[in-house]
Amino acid sequence: MTWGPMFLCYHCPDCGLKFKYELGVLNADGELFGKCPVCKRKGVFDKEGPNVPEFDEYEDV
Repeated sequence: MTWGPMFLCYHCPDCGLKFKYELGVLNADGELFGKCPVCKRKGVFDKEGPNVPEFDEYEDV
């Protein structure tokens, strides 16, 4: 059984945006992985796991 893609969830210490990256795009996003899509600052890691309902508060990047 598979849970689907895994996500890493972050929040931005500057603008407060909550966002998530799919672990599978780590190589494609390179240096941008884990950075806020709005202000480009490194995000603060919150949690990881499959895309469960509690992750809905995080924006897909």
